[in-house]
Amino acid sequence: MAKPGSYRAENDDALDKKAFALCAEMPPYVTAYISSRKGNSTARTRHSYAYDLRHFLTWLRDSTPVLMGKEVKDVAVSDLAALRGADIDAYVAYLWSTGNHYAGVHRKFCCLNAFFLYLIRKDYLDANPMDKAERVTKDENRSAPHVIKLQPKEIPALLDTVEESGANLPDPANCGMSSRQRAALEKNRTRDLAIFTVLLGTGIRVSELVGINISDLDLENCILEVDRKGAKRQRIALSDEVIAALADYLPLREAITPADERDADALFLSGQRRRMCVQTVELLVHKYTTLLGTKEHITPHKLRKTYGTELYNETGDIFLVAQALGHNDVNTTKQYYVEESTDNLLRHRNTFQMRKSKEKES
Repeated sequence: MAKPGSYRAENDDALDKKAFALCAEMPPYVTAYISSRKGNSTARTRHSYAYDLRHFLTWLRDSTPVLMGKEVKDVAVSDLAALRGADIDAYVAYLWSTGNHYAGVHRKFCCLNAFFLYLIRKDYLDANPMDKAERVTKDENRSAPHVIKLQPKEIPALLDTVEESGANLPDPANCGMSSRQRAALEKNRTRDLAIFTVLLGTGIRVSELVGINISDLDLENCILEVDRKGAKRQRIALSDEVIAALADYLPLREAITPADERDADALFLSGQRRRMCVQTVELLVHKYTTLLGTKEHITPHKLRKTYGTELYNETGDIFLVAQALGHNDVNTTKQYYVEESTDNLLRHRNTFQMRKSKEKES
């Protein structure tokens, strides 16, 4: 569970407010269900489930003649009791037809399954239409997902671009930046270099990055504590490169008085002297990768993928990578960080040699 008063706790409160705002558009039994998940799910999960249930009830209303023209909140328990497995199959088919990927369809299916089990347990329903619905399965013939990340040569080039920001850059008219934007890059280069070094050197999520407090750092012992996804608290080992970037930035950060006392311990502050938000970091990543001219469209999450794939390529230890990334299930790590095997094949393309070169023989 996130520490009370922390960035993670405040973010969770905001997500819960959004979830219950969605519930206000739906029948009371939905609010009861989302409330019941308070102790056994994350705020993000509750928000996602509220969104998924609104999506399902909206589809049900629009596809059921007797419900057409009604508000979503008017969908009664008796309307759910009339559902059969074929109706759930029709909803899943609708999801596929509207461009949802497997992960999205599977999440909505699991949400409905948990929701109907709750309704049965609380005596709203006698039968579960999910029991007769077809399972949502992954197409094993589908090719492995392409992992979008920085190429090995782009990693130091990106850090160099951040470190040299405001200097040796093209004329503003040629790099898409105003003079004011160039000045901002120059002013914040040490902060920005620390941000990119932490993202690339630890693989933490952008939401975890902006939630870091100064008190979470123990540079002497090479440790950073972060609030992981799922309200877990984890200690992460920092490399010498990350420690050096943070050590350069901390004196500058400590000289700044935050505009809001609630951000007094925040590690990364915006130009308005407030804790940086996810969107600000996303814009920074876009700005610098555009300056670099990366091959792929890079986001903070793609920097996380860069760290994960490079760590696996260097160590070959999938369990180490899963631990470093905070994955509960190593299969998640395998799916997104190991399936992209082309890089490893290129690294070892000369490992097996059928004939030694003539130079070595002589």
